[in-house]
Amino acid sequence: MIKLILLIATTILSLHQPGETREFAFTETHVMPKMNKTTVLEGTMLFHAPDELRMDYSQPAGDYTLIAKDRFDVFKGGKMQRLNVKDPKQKMAIYRATLLACLGGDVEQAAALNNAKAEYKRVGNTFVCTLKAEHAAPRDIAGVELIYDKQNGLLLKMTITEGNGNYTTYEVKK
Repeated sequence: MIKLILLIATTILSLHQPGETREFAFTETHVMPKMNKTTVLEGTMLFHAPDELRMDYSQPAGDYTLIAKDRFDVFKGGKMQRLNVKDPKQKMAIYRATLLACLGGDVEQAAALNNAKAEYKRVGNTFVCTLKAEHAAPRDIAGVELIYDKQNGLLLKMTITEGNGNYTTYEVKK
């Protein structure tokens, strides 16, 4: 079992190379179950490994998220929000680093960032990785589910769940 886990983790990571660029259309769905609220956004995601990400939203048009170097910017509804990510223990810094690690195929790094246990399995033409944090405050990441294409390592779907039950799903559009 340990060998299979290491094989899957190593395979996913090996399908990603520093300096590679991946661009794809995606859907982002925010769900807040306690408020019975769901928001769906669409756009294009550009990931340049290992540490640059841009999400340009076509729905709503003009909004974007930018992660580059020590920046984490969110432009939404005509307003810019620059998130503090200088302290690596700060929640948004962890969220930022988790996004980048997951997109780059480094599941073990994402697990370490969130004090989580990683579980791996093969399902059809995909690898499914589940991260469960040992302890998570309401706004912390409590869990992450990742589905990678087994052939090319593309992250097909990522669901990040907060300790309060809210979750965000990023899914590649086919």
